[in-house]
Amino acid sequence: MIRLLVCFVLTVCLSGTVLADEGEPSPLAWLTGCWQNASGEIREVWSASEDGYYFGYSVAMQDNQVVFFEQMRIDPGPSPIFNAYPSGLGPSAFPASETANSSITFANPDHDYPQKIRYARDGDNLNAVISRIDDGAQRHFNYRPCPN
Repeated sequence: MIRLLVCFVLTVCLSGTVLADEGEPSPLAWLTGCWQNASGEIREVWSASEDGYYFGYSVAMQDNQVVFFEQMRIDPGPSPIFNAYPSGLGPSAFPASETANSSITFANPDHDYPQKIRYARDGDNLNAVISRIDDGAQRHFNYRPCPN
């Protein structure tokens, strides 16, 4: 299992920018890559498919044991949809509510928590915030690129 995860992470980290059908960068290309928090205990990895889907996973480790994992998928379209599969359960769908050049916010007011998920690229770093729809109960995740 660990060997499979390492192979997947290396494949994603070594891949280049995904191009859209017309040779232009995909609008969420800034999200792709391997990201981890400062302690290295939380890692999030994103890759893109040729048909516009983004696939990701997040793993939280403690004492060399997985304590949480989540699979994620962003469906393409005029308004992308973030699908979360926490601990393999789901999906919970979050349609995009705001998009910019290097940020995107997804929202689902009917979900328990989180109701909002925001990703923003800040230079070489990736920041994520989950919250309630009114921005209450925020939880911040600050990621930097995984070491090679």
